[in-house]
Amino acid sequence: LKLNKDRLAEIIRSFSGVELLVIGDLILDSYLDCLPLGVAYEAPVPLVENQNEQRTPGGAGNVATNLALLGVQARLVAPVGTDPEATQLERMLADAGVGFLPLKVRRPTPHKTRILSGKHYYLRLDEEQADPLNEDEASALEQVAQKNWGNPAALLVSDYDKGTVTPSLVRWMEGEAQRMQVPIYADLKPRTATHWQNLNLIAPNLREARELFAQLHPGDAMPKEPADLAVALSRQFSNQVVLKMSERGLLAVNRDGARCRLEALSHDTTNVSGAGDTVFATLSAALASGAALEEAAVLANIAASLAVAQQITHAVSAKELLEAVSKR
Repeated sequence: LKLNKDRLAEIIRSFSGVELLVIGDLILDSYLDCLPLGVAYEAPVPLVENQNEQRTPGGAGNVATNLALLGVQARLVAPVGTDPEATQLERMLADAGVGFLPLKVRRPTPHKTRILSGKHYYLRLDEEQADPLNEDEASALEQVAQKNWGNPAALLVSDYDKGTVTPSLVRWMEGEAQRMQVPIYADLKPRTATHWQNLNLIAPNLREARELFAQLHPGDAMPKEPADLAVALSRQFSNQVVLKMSERGLLAVNRDGARCRLEALSHDTTNVSGAGDTVFATLSAALASGAALEEAAVLANIAASLAVAQQITHAVSAKELLEAVSKR
C-alpha cells in the first residue's frame, strides 16, 4: 500500500479542527525503574531497589492524552475515586490539554504499577475495584456526558473492563450517538461486546478478537488466519475492524470486506504498554478528519512504532507523527 506523504501530512494537520468525546475506564499507570540486586534471602524471588517512579494516565486517559497531543480537542468522561490517584490524574490530564470531566464514585481509582529494570519486566500490580457501576453511578455518568456532549465528530469508547461500560450506559451512548448522528469507535473488551448493537469501528488485539469470535460463535471453528477472523467480526458487527497484531502489525477490514495489511514498522519494542491506545486514538483522529480507513491505519501503524520505542507509556504528538511520515 503506497500513500502520498503530502496527503498523510494533510490529515495530521487537520486534527486540530476535530473534536472528540471519550468515555471509558481511567487508570493511573505507575512505572518503577529498579536496580536489580540479585535474589531475596527469604524466598527465591528477584530483589530490586526502586530508583525512580514515573506516572502517566492510562486506559481512557491515555487515549485522550494521545488525542490532545495529536492536536484534537479531546474531552474525557470517566469515573474516579476520591483519592490522591484521582487528583494526580486530573492534574496530568489538564497539563496534557485534555478536558477532563470526572464523576466521583465510592471506589478507588484503578492503579497499575509495573516494576521494571531496563528492558526487563518483573511484575505488574493492579489495585482496583472492577465491579460494574451501579444504576445511580451509571445514570450520573450519563448526565455528566450529556451535559458536556458538545459537538464531537465521533464518540470513542475505551473499555478496560473496570466497570464503566455497563449495559445501561451502552444503550444511552448508542441512543445519543444515533440522535446526534455521531459514529462510535470502540476499543472494547469481549465480555462487554454483546452489549453493543451499533458500532462503526472496533479495534481489538488478536487475543481479544479470538475471544470475541468464540463468544459470538460458540462451537464454531476459529478462523485460522487473522484476516478471516477480522472479516468475520466485521460481518458480525457490520462495521470496520482494525486488528492489532503486535509485532505482526495491523490488519484493517472495511465493511465491504476489503483488507489492508500493514507490517509492523518496529520490531525492537522497548515497551508495548499503551501502544494499543495510541493506535486507537490515531485511527479515530484520522477517521474523524475524513481519512479513508487505509489512510488512518497507515498513520496508526506509524504512531505505534513511535510509542513502542519508549520506556514507558508514551503519547505520540502531531509533530512526532509528521516527522515520522516525512522520513518514510
